Amino acid sequence: MPANPDPPDHRGPVPPGLPTPAEVTRDIERMLAFGSRLPGTPGHDAFVDWLDAEFTEAGLRVTRDRFAFERWTARKWSLEIHDGTATRRVPISAPYTQSRSTPPEGITAPLVYTGLAPGPDLPGNLLDVHGVASALGRAARDLGSALAATLASIPGGVRGRIVVVDAPVPPFPTGLFDLLRTDRHDPEHTIRRADDYKRVWTAMLTLPTLERLRDAGAVGAVFVLDASAPNAAGQYLPFIRPAQDLPALIVDRETGRRLRRLARTRPTARMLLDAETVTAMSDSLVAELPGARDDAEVAVVHTHTDGMNAFEENGALASRVLARRLAAKPRSERRRSHVFSCVTGHFGPDLPETVGFVEGHPDLIRRAAVALTLEHLGALEWLDDRHGYHPTGRAELAAIFHSPTPVAGVAARALRAVDLRRTQLLRPIRGTFFGVGAELHAAGIPSVAYIPGPNYLLASADNGHLDKLDPARMAREIAWAAELLDRLEGDSAATLADGMTTAHPARPVPGSKQAGSKRTGSRRTGSRQAGWWRERP
Repeated sequence: MPANPDPPDHRGPVPPGLPTPAEVTRDIERMLAFGSRLPGTPGHDAFVDWLDAEFTEAGLRVTRDRFAFERWTARKWSLEIHDGTATRRVPISAPYTQSRSTPPEGITAPLVYTGLAPGPDLPGNLLDVHGVASALGRAARDLGSALAATLASIPGGVRGRIVVVDAPVPPFPTGLFDLLRTDRHDPEHTIRRADDYKRVWTAMLTLPTLERLRDAGAVGAVFVLDASAPNAAGQYLPFIRPAQDLPALIVDRETGRRLRRLARTRPTARMLLDAETVTAMSDSLVAELPGARDDAEVAVVHTHTDGMNAFEENGALASRVLARRLAAKPRSERRRSHVFSCVTGHFGPDLPETVGFVEGHPDLIRRAAVALTLEHLGALEWLDDRHGYHPTGRAELAAIFHSPTPVAGVAARALRAVDLRRTQLLRPIRGTFFGVGAELHAAGIPSVAYIPGPNYLLASADNGHLDKLDPARMAREIAWAAELLDRLEGDSAATLADGMTTAHPARPVPGSKQAGSKRTGSRRTGSRQAGWWRERP
């Protein structure tokens, strides 16, 4: 395993109530043993049940909010090319999420290369943060019309054909964060403006929806992801899209090069995608630990529970540790109540995710003095560059978004207190606030959201990418969260909210959800309540 970025002389003893690296590894392995934890799957249901039991055993009162949604599952996929002399089976990295099934026999059609999917027209200087932001905005606005124009320029058109489309991964540098940065803890100066921040998950911003391809008459699509084969493998992209009315697959960069060469002769291709969509149920958890008074202010600790590997999503493991640590204190010493929100739906486009928590628990939101969101802990940095897909021996850079209030200073002091390195505090300019904590900030709760974003974040693998886990890093991240919660207890709600002006929804960003799912009710462990279907606005 690559070297830990935190030198041994900075580690020190593990504080009481917090996990050792060995205990972190054990918890991650326990989570991975449940299998895939996409919403509505048996593995996710079992993980949520386990969390419920763990919170309950620690003395918390657990409520489960149940939601109905349409669960998409890809079961089988393939692509074959017949060039008149031989049939070649094409290695597929992943299906395009939420895309439509082919008939059982597949789709047979000519293969045509359309070129690069229209992406952001980035400035020559990628450290020009304003220029990059403007380019991304224009690309999001004009993507559909630009793609339609590209398809119209293909000789003979794309009607009745399977199209091959290059899907860019924006070559962002680390300096892109500088406009948002309010603080940084990097005593060894490992964070440099020109460092590579090309991450495959950002392709969710550039992968187009399939409606323009369908409207142009295409019968299927193959997207060439600008990533090596090991990096592209198993990527769950683009998970923020709703159901798409066209079958589509994703291949890696080198496979794409071969497909482009083959496509020059318009060979015949056979595409197969067997995906089912069924109505399923999925639960969010809300675990409450009362403070000294029944009407005490609330500190929210938030994350989601669904995912596909050791990192996406492991935040609930940290929540479990923090809940047990706080529950060990006498109630009289807990100034605030603590609410551990563990939502479902990050990977279910028609599930409400954090919106479901905000709308379903208005009393908790009204009493909330502060919120801490934790995601993707223990991640090591892996780059995909001219040297291949490889570890750097450093922790993945951690972005910590925060509301523009004194919570930022408290978070920064906690970083230094536990020496959590390669971390940056970022303010939400123009409403930009990444991750599942965005809606808590938008609801007016002073918020801190910890969210690293490694290349493998959305990728499934047989080992759950356990080889990319740094358990000592995750233990330190949990220690930072505990330190931050302790320090926040000393500040009044008025102090923490000073400067909070958010009274409107944050800009939709990865991790944000709009309301729209059917809620079937809530129940508290031990006393089931009647549930009623209710359409969300």
